[in-house]
Amino acid sequence: MVTEVGTKAARQRAAIAEKLRNLPQRKVSRYEYALYAVLFFLFVMSGAMPTAAIFTLAPIVLALYLLYRRFGAYLPTACLLFYGVFALTLNYDILTVVYLFATCFAFFGAVLSAQVKPYLLCAAVAFVSAVLGGFCGLGAVRAIGNRPMADIIADYIIAERTDPVIDYFARKEYGNADLPPHTDKLDESDNGYSDAVIKYFSDVASEELADYLPYYCIHVGGIVGALAYFAVVFINRKSCSPYDDGATSERLRRSVRCLGGAVVDRTPIARMKCPRAYLWTVLLPAFVASLALDIAGGFDILSACIMHAFITLPTAFFFITLVAFFAGKFNGRARAAAYAVSFIIAAVMCVFEIVLFVCSIVGLCDVILNLRFWTDFLSKD
Repeated sequence: MVTEVGTKAARQRAAIAEKLRNLPQRKVSRYEYALYAVLFFLFVMSGAMPTAAIFTLAPIVLALYLLYRRFGAYLPTACLLFYGVFALTLNYDILTVVYLFATCFAFFGAVLSAQVKPYLLCAAVAFVSAVLGGFCGLGAVRAIGNRPMADIIADYIIAERTDPVIDYFARKEYGNADLPPHTDKLDESDNGYSDAVIKYFSDVASEELADYLPYYCIHVGGIVGALAYFAVVFINRKSCSPYDDGATSERLRRSVRCLGGAVVDRTPIARMKCPRAYLWTVLLPAFVASLALDIAGGFDILSACIMHAFITLPTAFFFITLVAFFAGKFNGRARAAAYAVSFIIAAVMCVFEIVLFVCSIVGLCDVILNLRFWTDFLSKD
């Protein structure tokens, strides 16, 4: 009986969607076509220069979700497939393996987050998927190399010593290094300078990166997942598909034609708040666990991962929603300027961890004090 009712409801939704597909809609903007062209060059850059691809990871995921929203799941999936095939065939690189897993998990996580509600669950799905993609990519590299990650990283740095990004950081690290006694630091004009630089950098970077790879996976994955979710909310609210849950003819006429269905959450980003239950259900246990690990000693990395995953990143996420709330209080050109400042703050948070940490403290204050309520309360007077 339940199966028959579910089948009947699915047929009714399909019939309604087929009817709504015939409604005339707005044309696609020319800027959107330009974005698709930019996506092609981002994929080329990621495949040709994997060391710089970390900066293209988030824009690619956002553009892929827009492709999904407009044309369904097949086109972005094909883009990922061709990127993986051509990048790994023409310019195999272990970083490409990691980025391929990270991009796939982050994209499909963003699509999955658009199929559920409420917004806390949506954000959690996007976050967990992006972080899991990074871990799966590292696991694939570890399985392919069949060696400790420190050795894989050291050999990779030496093999790619001519890469501009690696060369820049190697020279910078060597220039600021405090070498052991009886070890002379070479100048650029000395023989063997290049070998000494790359050898020192490979030793230092491999040890540090191998230890903190889980932390970096959580950090980068969390940022990409958060940006992907914000893009999902923005794109879904600005568009409508006949396959959306609760799609109407009025919304379709105001939107360009979309084929990727979603459960559109009508809660704006500025109104997304963290419930206070987070303080004793997530923050307090995470803080106690991290403190216990610090007291026990020898678990610094695990402690940092717990603090970052359950405290710093979530509160930084709600700091962004708080900034969006304050930006919405302005009118006219001042509002546009406020949103521009919000984007700049978000970009700086993605690049500098210290800014992310400071902003997370402000986000935590909002969770405790409910700054939005007091702002609305005071503005009424």
